[in-house]
This record gives sequence, structure tokens and C-alpha cells, in this order.
Amino acid sequence: MPKPHPDKKPHLDIQENVPLAPFTSFRIGGPARFLVGARDLRELQEALRLARAMNLPFCILGGGSNLLVSDDGFPGLAIRLLMDRVTFSGGMVQVQGGFDLTTLVHRTADWGLSGLESLAGIPGTVGGAVRGNAGAYGGAIGDVVATVSALDSTTLQTLTLRRDQCDFGYRDSRFKRDPGLIVVGTLLALLPGDQDEIRTKVAQTLAKREAKQLSCDRSAGSFFMNPEVNDAALVRRFEEEQGVRCRECHIPAGWLIDQAGLRSLSVGGAAVSHRHANYLVNTGSATAGDVVELARLVRQEVRRKLGVELKEEVSPLGLVI
Repeated sequence: MPKPHPDKKPHLDIQENVPLAPFTSFRIGGPARFLVGARDLRELQEALRLARAMNLPFCILGGGSNLLVSDDGFPGLAIRLLMDRVTFSGGMVQVQGGFDLTTLVHRTADWGLSGLESLAGIPGTVGGAVRGNAGAYGGAIGDVVATVSALDSTTLQTLTLRRDQCDFGYRDSRFKRDPGLIVVGTLLALLPGDQDEIRTKVAQTLAKREAKQLSCDRSAGSFFMNPEVNDAALVRRFEEEQGVRCRECHIPAGWLIDQAGLRSLSVGGAAVSHRHANYLVNTGSATAGDVVELARLVRQEVRRKLGVELKEEVSPLGLVI
């Protein structure tokens, strides 16, 4: 059998008019004009060349766990990032952007590597987690990033960026602010530890999330970021009621939404979850428009009643939140 020529273009399986709702945790969204999966870097580059040749916008789909897609869909090329290899040597873990984050947390625990325990139970892919600097319980993935491999969608060249070049912040990064940089992989610096102790910490994190009911179907998880609150009386009220100290004056958005009396507020098929007030959920028939209007009402009422401005953590596609 003849070997493929190394310069031969990869074969792309391109589909037309594919509904995007099944690729998101919200289960909301109209069709993409075209959809393609990229299993390696060459396929991703070829997909971007195709979008450029057809003068189409493109978007990258990871786990879809932090994405709200327009009811009208996306009039371009949606690219599913399917690159999902992972290797480790010592405490260094090299993982591609399409790898499932929850699987990675358990995999590193099995390898006796510590550093990702606080991320247990957060849905989505590693690429999406790096882009949004996903985190919980005082930890974030950016804390353990050594380098990030990113593809420049304009030049189609890969860049290797050190942690200090990634501009990680609270649920933020250089990649979130510059959508032209696509996270294709990352090198994580973890610490060797006792396998049983690491697994126990993972289980404890999952138990915390379960106790706070931080698992909800047809939602994007936390819809709003936890805002920094400058009202000392409000901060004190939160700390006294919850018995915890605020981290850098950041108050959980869910608590604020509760204080504004908005739990179970609904618009059409979208509702503030009765289980966790920072979850906006699709009760079964929600449109993206329902979610956008519900988010607007929540922001408006929290601002009016508490004087706090909420900012969305969810990424919109084809619409403005």
C-alpha cells in the first residue's frame, strides 16, 4: 500500500446545516452553515484555510459547556476540536485542547500527580478551560500551566507561550480576549504526591459540588462571574451569613441573585435554577432569546436592588448577551 504524501491535504468530513444545540450543554442553538471536526493540527489548519477561501467566519467548539448559541445558528464554519492526546513525564503533563477536563483530573490522580483536584467536576475541554482560566475552590487551571500551545488563525503558525505571557486572570486569559489564538494544547506542571490522598481530594471536591448542587442539566454552569463588591456592608453581610471570608471582595453571584429575590425567575423556557441561583437553565423549550432576556432581567434587578454589576461568564455565539 503506498504511503500518503506528507504534503497531501488532510481529508475533511464537512457537514452542512448541522444544528449546534446537541453540541452545547444548554441544548440551545440553530444550525451552523458548515461543521467539521479537526482531529489533529493539520486538519485544524486546513479547516481554517477552507473558511478563509470561502470567506466564512469560523468558531471553535470544545465541550460546549460554556456556550450560548443564537437561535439563528452560525453562518460560517464551526470547527469541533477533537485533538485529545495526553502524555506525562515526571510531573509534566502534555495534553491537547480537545481532551476532556474531568477525565484529565481523574487521569492525573491515577498517575499520582497533584494540582488539578479543585477542578474536579468542571465540564468541558482542556482548551476551553485554559481559554477561560476555569477554576473553583480557590484554584484555577492557569495556576499549573507551564506553557500553552496556540494556533494563530491568521498565520496558521503555532506559538508556545509561557504562563506569564498568557495573562491569566479571574475567568480570563489572553486567549479569551483574542479569539484569533486557538488553544491546541498545554503543558501542565503538577506535583508528584500520594495517589490515594490525591484521589481523596478529588472525591472531596466532587462531594462539595454535589452538596451545593453544582451539577445541572441543560445549563452552562455558572452563568455570571463572581463580582468584586466594594460595598463594605454587603460584604460583611455575606461573610456573617455564610461564615466565610470573601476572596478579594468577590461575592458569589448566586448569593447576590438570591438576595435580589430572583431564584426561579423565568422567561419563556429559561429559568433561574431553584437549585443554584447562578445557573440559568433550559427547562426544556428555552430559546437563546429567552436566556438573553432572563440574563438581562437578572443583571437589572441585582444592579437595582444591590448596586452590583454582574458580568457573564458564558460565551455567546452569533448573539449579544
